[in-house]
Amino acid sequence: MLFLSLPHEVDTSEAILHAWQLGKTVAVPKISWQQRHMLPVGISSLETGFSTGVGGLRNPVSGVPIPFAEIDLVVSPALGFDRQGNRLGRGGAFYDRFFANRELTASRCGLAFTEQVVDSIPVTDGDEPVDFLVTDEGVISCKPQKGA
Repeated sequence: MLFLSLPHEVDTSEAILHAWQLGKTVAVPKISWQQRHMLPVGISSLETGFSTGVGGLRNPVSGVPIPFAEIDLVVSPALGFDRQGNRLGRGGAFYDRFFANRELTASRCGLAFTEQVVDSIPVTDGDEPVDFLVTDEGVISCKPQKGA
């Protein structure tokens, strides 16, 4: 599951295209603003089937719902991350609620520019961290290693 990038975010379109070339199902978040949650839906095009909403966010107008248990990787955006995997979102807690779903066992990946990785992100009880970060300079493991 990947997000549909906003202009100031790392562009996910090449990753989506590559996943399709490998025969993978690609899910993206379908946001329900009224219910304040997002659902994973499968897409087969980056060109059609989207509405543009709040802040330019592309939202699928249709798509096949993907069961949480079938997702093996969720790639998440944020305004910032720290090296412990904490993320500073846009304040809606959509990813926090999504990650808290007990049916979701997928690895959680943050995708960001190196400049978005900071020393510390404020954390509250409802915040859900990512397992690792991918930046333009490398991969950062955020899960505590066994024996560490």
